[in-house]
Amino acid sequence: MKIDHVDYFFEIFEKSSIPKLFSGIEGVEERDTIANPNYDENEIKGLNKIYSVFFIPDYLKPIYSTELFKLKKVDQFFKGYAIFLDGFESADAYIKFRFRSNAKGIRRRIKRLETCFDISYKTYYGNIKQEEYDVFMDCLHEMLVRRFEQRNDVSQTLTQWDRYKEMYFSLINEKKASLFVVLENNVPIVVSLNHHFEKRLFSAISSYDIDYGKFSLGSVEIYKKLDWCLANDHVSYEMGMGDLTYKREWCNHIYNFEHQIIYPQKSIIASFKASLEMMKVSVKEFIFKLAYVKYKEYKSKRKKSDKIEPTFKASAIENIQYNEDYPSVDFTTKEYDFLRNNVFDFLYSSIENVKDVSVVEVPKEEKTYLILGKSKMQKIAF
Repeated sequence: MKIDHVDYFFEIFEKSSIPKLFSGIEGVEERDTIANPNYDENEIKGLNKIYSVFFIPDYLKPIYSTELFKLKKVDQFFKGYAIFLDGFESADAYIKFRFRSNAKGIRRRIKRLETCFDISYKTYYGNIKQEEYDVFMDCLHEMLVRRFEQRNDVSQTLTQWDRYKEMYFSLINEKKASLFVVLENNVPIVVSLNHHFEKRLFSAISSYDIDYGKFSLGSVEIYKKLDWCLANDHVSYEMGMGDLTYKREWCNHIYNFEHQIIYPQKSIIASFKASLEMMKVSVKEFIFKLAYVKYKEYKSKRKKSDKIEPTFKASAIENIQYNEDYPSVDFTTKEYDFLRNNVFDFLYSSIENVKDVSVVEVPKEEKTYLILGKSKMQKIAF
């Protein structure tokens, strides 16, 4: 008897469809039940298969015919992270609930970003031009490359980049996906790709310009997307699997994925094979757990050994006092773009606008520069 393996999370979020075996999905509340428009009971009756269905979120449980099938379950090792939006009117209301007194810090970082730069936000959901799409995807690719080089890590997203770039354009225009972007003077500094299923957003692929690291662009992205979700009647914001600190901080629902083995009621062979499949799945989950613990230990040791020392020395920010004959340099050009991160850190600390900041080179001091604001300055030596 054949066993079909089904990635349930992939099917509902990336394909925006419910596997044909299920008549619907049971949500947290009875009113959240979602019917499967493609369900055909007569077709299901003729199926003589075992279904091994994995990565099932606990708040989106599939509904199957208990008259035709039996079920065996295994809790998976990997956790999922979600934000339930019921009861919240805005992102501000949510962070007040979730972060309490620390909510001010999130709002402060957003205000700081908008004070220092000409910032705008846009979500493409149902309508994006090919030219715009190509620009944003190229920017996202570059951001991912830089971010993972910085982390000295491998991006699984980049290994499948061609597939992603090909598929998201049509998904966005069909309202099965969206593209969120933060722009600084019309240049992308955050790009995020999201899937949508029945008013539920799954944040799939995101990255940001690492030169803006001080401004916590990841928090800015989540805050603004939560606001968009609430304005567009979405009921949840899904972050998927992966135990990361920011997910634990933001999410109000952390769960274990479930693996279900569904098999025909009246077949002894199916019952035997389903039991074997359950044993295999249980062993795999145990191995995943052991491997993950070892991987975390390895990553922790490597993180300590790979700690990168600064390649520059930054003096304390002080009142402006310098020789006005010092030659100016343009940190926005490729020749001097190594200064961008230092300039943006200065902006964050001094609360200056980028339009009011310039950089000069200090003669007779090799690779030494002054970052100048309206009233403050900082010396950077490489």
